[in-house]
Amino acid sequence: MEENAIREVLGGSDKKELFVFESRGAVTKDLLIDHLLKIKPNILHISGHGNSDEQLLLEDVEGYKEEVSIQKLSDLLSGFLDHIDCVFLNTCHSLSGIDSFNKNIPYIIGMNKEIPDDVAIDFSKNFYNVLFNGRDIKDAFKIALATIALTETGDEYIPKLIVNKEAVAADKERQAGEAEDEIDELASTIISEEEIIVAKSGYEKSVSFYYKLIYAAIGISVVLVVFLFVQNDQDVLASLTGFIPSAFSSYPFLEIQKKKNRLTLIKLFELKRNRLMNALSRLSDSERRELNDEFMRLIII
Repeated sequence: MEENAIREVLGGSDKKELFVFESRGAVTKDLLIDHLLKIKPNILHISGHGNSDEQLLLEDVEGYKEEVSIQKLSDLLSGFLDHIDCVFLNTCHSLSGIDSFNKNIPYIIGMNKEIPDDVAIDFSKNFYNVLFNGRDIKDAFKIALATIALTETGDEYIPKLIVNKEAVAADKERQAGEAEDEIDELASTIISEEEIIVAKSGYEKSVSFYYKLIYAAIGISVVLVVFLFVQNDQDVLASLTGFIPSAFSSYPFLEIQKKKNRLTLIKLFELKRNRLMNALSRLSDSERRELNDEFMRLIII
């Protein structure tokens, strides 16, 4: 029931693409380690039963319940701190006598005494509903508690949250570092600023070349016209005065306009790239390929 409730709220979340929900049943100690190694959960959620001796009841190889010390579980999780941000022990008495569950894990959620199954499921469902819709773990815990309190049964005093502030700070620093590395890696797959500068420089030099060609043509035309005027060759002079402007000015000006239009498109592309770079971590592979393809189309004459 709890698994279905969590899947239901995830399916209705606006941010469901940010989460992956993996569930495994009848977990033995060996399978728990195997799942931690292969799934690498950010939130380790354990549902089931516990007792007042601070023990979880897991399956053993023959299907019987095996008692596992919560403190020993805490020690075991020290080997998986690279990905575990939160441990959620949705079992009775899971944190009844524990105030210090693995100080290197940012958040630990459990129960300080026996909790009715329906309350435990409702608490879990409301917790993940808040979390899946963009709020943090502390907010999700508070709102889930407040939801239980609406029933006025007093069960809101059963769930317990342990926050290890140093671990939270270290986790935020780690995530910031990972995000920066991810941005650097993504940036290497997108057309660079240097490539855009080179492309713009090439078109600007081309425009400059055609302007120089026009000025040279005008200079040659003037010299030739003056020479022919001095020689009093009126027939050739009349022909040249009509031919030279059309021969030397139309082609360069057309090329200049084409290059300027392409420069304008590249500058617009540069603005688009800058906007996308601000949201780089959210770009998909296909969006990066489309961006690169667009640039290649722009610089091909």
